[in-house]
Amino acid sequence: MKNNVVAVIAAGGRGVRMGAGIPKQYIKIGGKPVVIHTLLKFLPLGFDSILLLVPNESVPFAKRMLREYSISGVDVIAGGKTRNDTILNAVSFLRQRDELDESTILVTHDSVRPFVSEKTILDSVKTCREKGICTAAIKATDTIIRGNARVTEHFDRSEMLQVQTPQTFNAMRFESLYTSLDESRKLLATDCTRLFSLAGDNVYIIEGDKENIKLTYESDLAFAEGYLMYLNGSHKHTN
Repeated sequence: MKNNVVAVIAAGGRGVRMGAGIPKQYIKIGGKPVVIHTLLKFLPLGFDSILLLVPNESVPFAKRMLREYSISGVDVIAGGKTRNDTILNAVSFLRQRDELDESTILVTHDSVRPFVSEKTILDSVKTCREKGICTAAIKATDTIIRGNARVTEHFDRSEMLQVQTPQTFNAMRFESLYTSLDESRKLLATDCTRLFSLAGDNVYIIEGDKENIKLTYESDLAFAEGYLMYLNGSHKHTN
């Protein structure tokens, strides 16, 4: 997968909703921190670079963690205040190392989505090369409504999608768009796809996986542990 493709793993969450007392990306499932499981999905795929972005104060801790689990080939750098600021820091880092040009593709992914499939990652790169900006998404399975205390609008579920990561796009196009926005517009661009949509760019959809959940609540950890046991059991069975 060489050819100027960089994985950007965003690990800036504080884990407030998880209630574990530590950022959720560092909670252990199957004996390893969540972020380690996520990195192990990307490491075998031959990216030119893999960048792990964490809060500035967490950089030393993250580097120690990678050494503890014998993870090499990952650069740990400081993220920003928002997700898009964090990605901009990744672009700046690549520029400083003279590893950025007009063809550079970023595959951005949440550190707390440890069950992303190889197929989803590779499909995102292929789609970006052939069409442009893309995001993983799955069809909504619940009825979607708008409201606050009372229902004000129902949506056609067949037209609704739940956005996941990876979100994959040209690095310099992102940099150009984001740095051109004033602060009020930046607040509207809550994720990468929104940023490109506001600029009028087409954002393409690749099929995600229902297992590619974002670990957010304590109950998600039970799913994660159970799913790891399922995967390990399946592996042993096939051998």
